[in-house]
Amino acid sequence: MDVVQLVKDGKGIFEWSEVVSEHNGYKLYIKVFRDAMKFDNIEACTWNLKPLQSWEADHGKIFNGVRLPATAHQLQQIADMLNCMMLTPKVIDLIWLQAEIKFNCIVNINGNIVAVSHVTDVHKKIEEKIQTAGNNGLVSCVGKYWCLINDLKGRPNLHGDKVACNYGWFASNASGPGITPGTKCWQRPGFRHNKQHFDPSQTIRLMYRMAKLIHPNGTEEEIDLHGVATDSSLAPLMHHQGVLTYLRQDGVPKLIPVDPYPPSEPEPEPIEPEPESEPIPLDKPKEDKKEGGKAGLFATIIAFILKLFR
Repeated sequence: MDVVQLVKDGKGIFEWSEVVSEHNGYKLYIKVFRDAMKFDNIEACTWNLKPLQSWEADHGKIFNGVRLPATAHQLQQIADMLNCMMLTPKVIDLIWLQAEIKFNCIVNINGNIVAVSHVTDVHKKIEEKIQTAGNNGLVSCVGKYWCLINDLKGRPNLHGDKVACNYGWFASNASGPGITPGTKCWQRPGFRHNKQHFDPSQTIRLMYRMAKLIHPNGTEEEIDLHGVATDSSLAPLMHHQGVLTYLRQDGVPKLIPVDPYPPSEPEPEPIEPEPESEPIPLDKPKEDKKEGGKAGLFATIIAFILKLFR
């Protein structure tokens, strides 16, 4: 099961929500996935997406709305296709802090850590949490996320490939503080995996490249997040280390976007050419009735005179 191909085929299900970041009088409205990306018609599967054994309870069952995991390599490819960026730790914190449907992350299932649990078992547990917490609005916490952070720059390869960073697993009480004050999480920024690491806790969540920036004087503009990330006065809006120099997962060939239109604007309807107008016939020149009358009278008189001389 290739999640990148599923997204190419239009089978990834996601909705947009928004988080707001403020710094020095600036406000940045960032579009993020409301929940992790989901997929329908998924057969019950193990942590590495293999079908369950025949003796297991969910063997052969089909599930909808499953949050399939992705490697950091796959996540960057999906981001490319959807005109998105991978999240930063700052934005991940904002999602937790501003979530309207908020519940503690699921770390263990039946005594096993989520990383080695069946994907569809994780799915069922998350759905139970959401049914309890509500079903509308920004959702957190559904897992951990591969993210962009300056500490990835220049690191040597790990297990033969580029290093990736994961962060998340928020809860009201956890093993330690998150990066933003007021957050607690089980996964601080970690660098123990390369970009091919795969486990069910690493869900697919992204932010859209274009955002709305409100300046201190109230003026608004649409701005590319790459421009925000590399501007020293704006970068703290999306990255806790200031200017972000690591803008995409290293070692991943860039894919062509499959959806060039922003999420807030529908694809423009094609403009049909107007039908060609029928040529307007030119009116026949009007006869001068006055001149025509004189000519007719003269001709009548001549004919009468000629008749007299016959």
